[in-house]
Amino acid sequence: MSQSQASTTGKRDVERRSEQVACDYCHLPVDVDGVPEGEAVYCCFGCRLASDITGHSGAEGEVRWTMVRLGLAIFLSLNVMMFTMALWTHELYDARAAGSGPLAASLADLFRYLCLLLSLPVLWLLGLPLAENALATRRRDVAAADLLIVVGVTAAYAYSVVSVLRESGHVYFEVGCGVLVMVTIGRWLEAKGKLRATAALAALETLLPKTVRAVDTTGKDHEVPTEQIEHGDRLRVLAGERIATDGVVAAGCAGVSQQLLTGESRPVTKRTGDEVLGGSLSLDGELLIDVAAPVHEGSLARLIEMVRTARLAKGRYERVADRVARWFLSAVLVVAAGTLAFHLWREGIEAGLMAALAVLLIACPCALGLATPMAVWSALSGAARHGVLFRNGEALEQLAEVRALRFDKTGTLTTSEPRVEHLLLAGEHDRIEVARRAARLAGASTHVFSQAIVRYLDDGGNIVDGEPASAADLSTAPGQGVAARFGGEGLATQLGSVRWLVASGMALSDELEQAVAAARVEGQSISGIGWGGRVRGLFEFSDTLREEAPEALAACAALGCDVAVLTGDEQARTRRLADKLGVPVIAGLLPEDKVAQLDAARRAFGPVAMVGDGVNDVPALAASDLGIAMGCGADLSRDAAAVCLVSDNLSRVPWALELSRASVRVIRQNLFWAFGYNTVGIGLAAAGWLNPAWAAAAMVFSSLIVVSNSLRLAGAPPEATAGNASSSNAPLESVSSRATDEDSADRLPEACVP
Repeated sequence: MSQSQASTTGKRDVERRSEQVACDYCHLPVDVDGVPEGEAVYCCFGCRLASDITGHSGAEGEVRWTMVRLGLAIFLSLNVMMFTMALWTHELYDARAAGSGPLAASLADLFRYLCLLLSLPVLWLLGLPLAENALATRRRDVAAADLLIVVGVTAAYAYSVVSVLRESGHVYFEVGCGVLVMVTIGRWLEAKGKLRATAALAALETLLPKTVRAVDTTGKDHEVPTEQIEHGDRLRVLAGERIATDGVVAAGCAGVSQQLLTGESRPVTKRTGDEVLGGSLSLDGELLIDVAAPVHEGSLARLIEMVRTARLAKGRYERVADRVARWFLSAVLVVAAGTLAFHLWREGIEAGLMAALAVLLIACPCALGLATPMAVWSALSGAARHGVLFRNGEALEQLAEVRALRFDKTGTLTTSEPRVEHLLLAGEHDRIEVARRAARLAGASTHVFSQAIVRYLDDGGNIVDGEPASAADLSTAPGQGVAARFGGEGLATQLGSVRWLVASGMALSDELEQAVAAARVEGQSISGIGWGGRVRGLFEFSDTLREEAPEALAACAALGCDVAVLTGDEQARTRRLADKLGVPVIAGLLPEDKVAQLDAARRAFGPVAMVGDGVNDVPALAASDLGIAMGCGADLSRDAAAVCLVSDNLSRVPWALELSRASVRVIRQNLFWAFGYNTVGIGLAAAGWLNPAWAAAAMVFSSLIVVSNSLRLAGAPPEATAGNASSSNAPLESVSSRATDEDSADRLPEACVP
């Protein structure tokens, strides 16, 4: 069994347990009660037809037969229409009525029998598959639409056959043939539109390589099927190849594109010890990767499962449409029967039949059934392509109603790594020596402040010489700092808390003492470095604010949301943050205080969403009306969040907010169109003002309008709220192709360019 077959089987088994599966062509949800295991499942006749035409479902012979069947039906229908036009010419009917045209009467009878004979194959070629699908489908709206068409065409055909046999009355074979051709082509176009809306998931499922290059204990490579790799295996990934599953780099260096999982187009440098995600693309360099999870447990598999689960769940609007669809067929049949009876009484059998037939054909339960799921799935598909995952369609609808946003600070607005804001020196002549000694001490420590000092000195080019202090020279004071003796000095050089340095007997100059006092007032963290009885310098630390944070929060406020930041930090430490962000920062909060703040926001503004990293703010995420978790690339199962941002890009928050509102607008437009079209159309048809052929055409176009309107949601994100994410808006398909040497080199991080 191939990987794709195994994937399809696994997908089907999982979804059968949820009482729904995805259509084998367009991937939209469909009930599976009563469908035999292993049989192809389609949500509508259009998807079955499109699958046959494109060869989605199997044999080449089936594709050829489907095209022959459709082409032959069109050819025969055109001939039926040609003979019908001859029958409807005024001269022919006038001559026959006057009894002076025996030749004309014979030709009329001949044309009527030719229409009967030529339309029979059309009924078999196009009508029979439609009837079979109507009886077999599990979707009420599709079954209702197909049954109405079948009933209408059958009624028109039966009346025409009776007219031919009685040699009196008009025939309407061209109506039945034209309706079947228009409906078949329309359903095919509709299925193609639905496929476009689900293209993101289809692309995800086909991106992983079918085989990988496994490395054995002797260092030799062996090609093995991807589904056979297990935890602990070692893989070799060359430039331009995709990483099959999650793992850790054992050797090598490469620029890796994680756009598929995080939405970020800028490559990330991966070296020994770094984690890599399945589905990422190695742009350059060779990597040896130790597998951390089998393919079916990797990030890409979880991403696919999360998107699929979101698709299968129904939102509020869809449930309303489903309730209407339950009685739609019965209501249309009652209206058609009433129309037939009324016109039969007023104008005769032909007028009654044509009016009732128009009622049956113009009714479009498909537009009603597609109004919500097409819009929701288009939005979910577009969101997934740009790194925003909704747990279900209802979450999309809920986000549109949010009127207040509360952001956690640590890990959400700021990174988890502090940075050095300033280096204050007791004397400028000490700069080089301070940098040298600080680099050696900080390089030997794993403390977050020590690592921040290393990055600061490295970025500034201030590390002069010397390796990190060795373990023999180094001494650590837990919670205080580190110390070491350099060059035979009697006194140690210390790096750490200013209190610790002063308690160790080091003098603090007036200038540095004032700086320490000011930092304490503002709540800033400070580390000092000193030797020879004096504190020589101070490192001032600050939280690293995400670059896009101010613009993202401003975009949220521009969308009409009340925006604030909730943090457990002291009030003094948040003043500078509030100035940079331009929004209120509520400080000193315990977890239960954050929940109380959410309740207050809900009372004041309405539904409230909490944006956090999903790790240290689970209570707040759970207590909000909608939880939005940041950075889910490696963990797509954060249960407290209804929306998951795969990357750490905050600009995705206003983008998702605007997408959700646009989705609800499209859903309402679709529902308004579906209800309005059916109400007005059925009314006109019942009044006898619509020809059945035009009614059938209107029904087809009604569904296509709903599909086309919904597809707008799958497009690129609006620039107005994209913020700094513009670089990550490339569609999913652009990362699925193998990178060439030229474009890879242009985008590589400098660290991996020779």
